[in-house]
Amino acid sequence: MAKIIRVAVVLLVLMSASCQASTISPIQATHTPTHTPSPTHTPTPTLTSTSTPTSSPTSTQTSTPTALPITHTVVVGDTLESIAREYGVDLFLLSLVNDVTDQNLIYVGQILIIPNPGSATPIPSTDKRVLVILSSQEAFAYEGDTLIKQFVVSTGTDQYPTVTGTFFVYAKFSQTKMTGPGYDTPDVPWTMYFFEGYALHGAYWHNNFGTPQSHGCVNFKVDEAEWLFNWAPLGTTVEVIP
Repeated sequence: MAKIIRVAVVLLVLMSASCQASTISPIQATHTPTHTPSPTHTPTPTLTSTSTPTSSPTSTQTSTPTALPITHTVVVGDTLESIAREYGVDLFLLSLVNDVTDQNLIYVGQILIIPNPGSATPIPSTDKRVLVILSSQEAFAYEGDTLIKQFVVSTGTDQYPTVTGTFFVYAKFSQTKMTGPGYDTPDVPWTMYFFEGYALHGAYWHNNFGTPQSHGCVNFKVDEAEWLFNWAPLGTTVEVIP
C-alpha cells in the first residue's frame, strides 16, 4: 500500500447539511467495506440515470441552513464510509463533492465538505456505462453507443445472486478487504461498488471466468479490472440484466 503525502486540502463548496463525520489515516485508508450480499436479498434499484442518490440520516443533528460549508477534518481511523454514516449523508455524494476518486486515498488532516443530504447534487456527466449480462457471464464497457471493451466475468451463484437493475459506481478502491458468509478476502483489487455491498472487482483467487462463482459481485480478471477501474469514473452507470 503506497503512503500518501500529508497535505491538507481545503475544498470550498458552499452546501448546507445535517451530517456526521470521521477521519482517515495518512497512509492508504484502513477502510474495509463489508461485502454482505445475501441470497435472499432482492433490492429494488433506486438509482436511475436521472436520479439523485438519497441518504438515510442516522445523525440526530438538525439540518440548519448556513452560509458556510460544513466540513470534517480527517483523523486516524476515519473512512469515507464512517464519515458518511456519522453525518447521515450518501457515500456517493460525499465522494463526488470532494472529488475523491479512490476512497483509499483520504488522509489525516484532510478537510472534507459534508454535502446536504437533500441537496440536488448532480450525477457526474458521463456517457460511460458497464453492461453486465448474467446469462452469458459477460460484461461490456460502452461510451455512448460505442462498445469499447468486452469481458468474460463471473457473477453470483444461485445461492448468492447478483442484483439486477441500473445503478451507479459510488465508491472506488484500488485495494480493499471483503468479508462475508464463508470468506474473508484481503487485498481485493480494483473494486468499484455500485449497490450496497455489490461491486465490480478483480479476482486473483480463481480463474473460472465464464461461470457463476461469486457471492454476488462481478468478478473480472485482475488486469481487466484494472483497465475498467481506470476507465470508469465515479458515477459510471452499471446495468445488470438477467
